[in-house]
Amino acid sequence: MKDLLFLPQQLPFSSDLNIEFHYYEIKARTFFEKENVNYNNIYFLLEGSLNVSYDGFSNVKINSMEFFMIPKLSDRSILSFENGRIIIVTFESFKSICDKLAFKAYSTIASKSEYVFRPLPIRCVLKDFLSLLIQYIDYRINLSQMCELKFYELFLLLRKFYDKEELSNLFHPVLGKSPDFKEKVIYNYQKVNNVEELAKKLGMSRTNLDVKFKKEFGMSPLQWMLKQKAKHIKFSMLEPENTLTDIMHKFNFNSPTHLNRFCKQQFGCSPSELRKKLNENG
Repeated sequence: MKDLLFLPQQLPFSSDLNIEFHYYEIKARTFFEKENVNYNNIYFLLEGSLNVSYDGFSNVKINSMEFFMIPKLSDRSILSFENGRIIIVTFESFKSICDKLAFKAYSTIASKSEYVFRPLPIRCVLKDFLSLLIQYIDYRINLSQMCELKFYELFLLLRKFYDKEELSNLFHPVLGKSPDFKEKVIYNYQKVNNVEELAKKLGMSRTNLDVKFKKEFGMSPLQWMLKQKAKHIKFSMLEPENTLTDIMHKFNFNSPTHLNRFCKQQFGCSPSELRKKLNENG
């Protein structure tokens, strides 16, 4: 892919959002699953079509003039079916984008609904906004000093032309009752081997961690970490080049028996049976 637009934040005032805009002209059969995984990404597909697999969602079709978000540090595989154009907006944190009341409203709705990964249509003025960004490229206008302002403008348009339910589902993965705590957990859980290490990493007692986890995730830290591990293993099995031995080593299983026992507990079948089911489902 050719990155035609890169807008690093170079503003005269401080910010923790780390905003970037990228514009790509993509070719058919192009993978870009490794792009900007350390940031939240909003993908605006202007032309073409994509096949997206992300965490527990597989082979979701994205059509021209649709957009979607994938949170940072998530497993993802994005394949373009045909030549197209896409704008990717990356940012570090969601909580500073909108006012506290709006953020609370989105979090409340998200906490009462099940997350379904699905795109939204690019509507009216949002289409004009994206077109203007590309015109800036054509006229070689330097947006580095406007980057954060354009970002806020984007979210003003989202709040104007999309209802709370749509935005709550779109941003569901980064919303929560305690966003700071949730973000720290997601950032650190893959760096530790057990719950005790996670508590230490977060500077909390095991008791406080259990209480916060139950409130935020609705389950214990151990249950949640096992669930995340299962999710990553399932995603890795979708990649045909990953052998079961590779997966065993990648996720620190000390033997094939250990991996087999984990898969039977989490998926109700052996690793080879799980891979077969995934292949049969496309």
